[in-house]
Amino acid sequence: MHSWLTMAKELQAIAQAGRAYSNDGYDLERFEQVKHIAYKMIADLAGSTVEQVDGLYLPETGYPTPKVDVRAGVIYDGKILLVKEAQDGCWSLPGGWGDVCETPTEGVIREVREESGLIVDNPRLVAIKDRAVHGYHPLFPFHIYKLFFLCDYQSGKLQQSLETTDAQFFHPDELPQLSASRTINEDITMLFKHFHQPDLAVYVD
Repeated sequence: MHSWLTMAKELQAIAQAGRAYSNDGYDLERFEQVKHIAYKMIADLAGSTVEQVDGLYLPETGYPTPKVDVRAGVIYDGKILLVKEAQDGCWSLPGGWGDVCETPTEGVIREVREESGLIVDNPRLVAIKDRAVHGYHPLFPFHIYKLFFLCDYQSGKLQQSLETTDAQFFHPDELPQLSASRTINEDITMLFKHFHQPDLAVYVD
């Protein structure tokens, strides 16, 4: 199934790039057909509809590139900050999609503040992971790079937000159920490893 999803994503990317750069009416029609085939494949694999898949890609124009997800590791007193996701009731590292006209470090600081109420600073890049080659679930129909930063806790009071229903610090040996779409155990292990060994090289897939 994973290989079929990868091929469907590649077909969608080819179709999107073709529609962005081709001026030939015949080619544009064929790229539209390729897109529709890719959407049908993704819909079948996901048990969804072509219309729902089309909605995922609706904002995408121009040359297709991976989406960017930024995640913060805030470690304090031997524990790591996690937020409880309203969407699935499980826990994740605070973070989300990077915003346009915002640097990655600005984005990760904002996400921590919005999702937990805490103020952090001094983000240090720990890893750039390709979501598709790690144990995140479910698989997504578009490609995602996940950027992980260690951040220093400064101030603030833990609180919930529109997207989170709770925020707490957890010992690495007493983690709650994680939101596997966003955060997996190896992410937290990696962050603690870099926290205790700050000279480690940045991990890059």
